[in-house]
Amino acid sequence: MASWARAVLAASAALLAVACGTVTPGTVASGTGTTGTGTASATASGATKTATHAASSPAAAPAATVTPAAVPGLADATLLDTSWVSAAEGWALAVQQCARGDCTRVARTTDSGQHWQALPDPPAVPEGDYGCSGRACAAHVTFASPRVGYLYGPALLMTSDGGRHWLPQPGPLTETLAVAGGTAYRIAYDHSGCPGPCQPSLQEAPAGSAHWRTLASQLTEPDRSGTAQFAISGPDLLVALYGSLAGPLPATAVVYRSADGGGTWQRADDPCTSFGPSGPGQEDDLTGLAAAPGGFFAGVCTVRVSLRTFVITSADAGATWQETPATPPGQWNTLVAAAGPATIALASGPSGGNGKYTTTLVLTTDGGRQWVTAATDPQDLGNGADVPAAVSFETPLAGQWLGDAHGIWTTADGGLHWTRAALR
Repeated sequence: MASWARAVLAASAALLAVACGTVTPGTVASGTGTTGTGTASATASGATKTATHAASSPAAAPAATVTPAAVPGLADATLLDTSWVSAAEGWALAVQQCARGDCTRVARTTDSGQHWQALPDPPAVPEGDYGCSGRACAAHVTFASPRVGYLYGPALLMTSDGGRHWLPQPGPLTETLAVAGGTAYRIAYDHSGCPGPCQPSLQEAPAGSAHWRTLASQLTEPDRSGTAQFAISGPDLLVALYGSLAGPLPATAVVYRSADGGGTWQRADDPCTSFGPSGPGQEDDLTGLAAAPGGFFAGVCTVRVSLRTFVITSADAGATWQETPATPPGQWNTLVAAAGPATIALASGPSGGNGKYTTTLVLTTDGGRQWVTAATDPQDLGNGADVPAAVSFETPLAGQWLGDAHGIWTTADGGLHWTRAALR
């Protein structure tokens, strides 16, 4: 299995090329979202961007602004992933050219991304640049607390001092990792060369511990497994093993559910298969999951032939699902986040290529009856670049969106207004 940000490696490039020239979805090297009108502009230096959007009721008009932030040493770093333990405190994982090639960088913020402090480089290399045989490759970051955090994908490193020191962890390769209630969960596999068969297993450990316990020794995989993701709401856990949209095999996901904090697990079918505009005969595949308090879950489904997406929700911890009343606009919006049953965000999936490209964040504040464009991030990929992708809500009001390689968007009002700050 590849890492989460490689969600759909080169999937349907010809489809996207019709609308976006040479931009290709799913080629980013960086594991857990989308009718309004908008205008956006960027200065030549890229330091300041502004965006305004008009939306119909009930959603207030989202507005997005950019505030420059300055931390020496990170101005030309390329973002891979972020992790947050509160609305204000978070960490960024990035890659930056250095004397030995590309170096993995970690930075910390305590003011919602307005300013970043570069931390000592971890003993890891970016996935894909050198090959991971005999090296600790990491593409993702997850923090359990202000002190305990993880770098993973496919290696696993852990810190117990807020990211100043990292120790490689022995054991199997790590596909994805999530932390909830003081417990870390991961999908692990014992060999490289995935997509599989990879024989993935489900494991847990107390946050900060190196001792992992296997909950399920061999999970069932899709026909051609691509990625995996956790979504956790209190004692209710979902883990999805996604199929790969690249290639001729079906991309139907396999889902596992636990209603007792991971004590017992039940396998479930891909919840997207019975929905979609073309009916049961059309392949619709789960490509993203999100959780909110109270056992609420949201999923994003991708129509295989067109890459258009629609959203399904569950109010009973994934036992049953229903499609939202309206379909969000656009295509390739494969990432989802939920602040609650009413507020759901979708974001552009990871992409790569060259030329001009715009990532999009769309939002509903009424449970999917209406969707509006909350922010757009136009960028020039030059002669070839990757665009990372991530979206999340840490509280019902505070959220983050990673829509380009050099800046992080945040909201403090449930998604109505978004601000972009550069990683510097």
